[in-house]
Amino acid sequence: MNSSDVIVIMGRGGQGRVVMDAAIAAGRHVVGVLDDSTVGEHNGIPVLGTPSQWPRYKQTADFALALSSQSERVELGREILGARGRVATIVHPSATIAPTVSLSTGTAIMATVTINANASLGDFVIINANCSVDHDCVLETGVSLGPGVTFPGNVVCRECSFIGAGVVALPGKTIGARAVVGAGSV
Repeated sequence: MNSSDVIVIMGRGGQGRVVMDAAIAAGRHVVGVLDDSTVGEHNGIPVLGTPSQWPRYKQTADFALALSSQSERVELGREILGARGRVATIVHPSATIAPTVSLSTGTAIMATVTINANASLGDFVIINANCSVDHDCVLETGVSLGPGVTFPGNVVCRECSFIGAGVVALPGKTIGARAVVGAGSV
């Protein structure tokens, strides 16, 4: 097994569970979870300790960042990369991604997502199930899209914005840095 196939999930809440499922579906070997919650198991995968203990595993695994806090996810990802650790990009095999899409480090794309021509995703972006990101959209570092988000062409999400489930954007709109767009909004 290649060391880049070995994954430690950072975070075990709901976001951790879906990132874990996507990693396993993509053929990655998830060996453990690092989380602030109690030590034990998470869907049959052992909890190895807290996120601050990641340096113990940096020689043997890549890290999948599944923290729901955008700012914490970005901060931790930059810390790991700065210490020459590896942050995994996870893409569920049912996702459809155009060949002209730009994916950056630490992106996590869940089941049945569609990303179309010339879209650009920054570091540590999470796109949850059933999202559609159309042509020329830009999702900057740390953006999170809830399930079922629909972005037509030319939508820009600035750094660490959070887009709730079922949001539909209008073409050509920009969502500001650290903005929170509530579920079901247009």
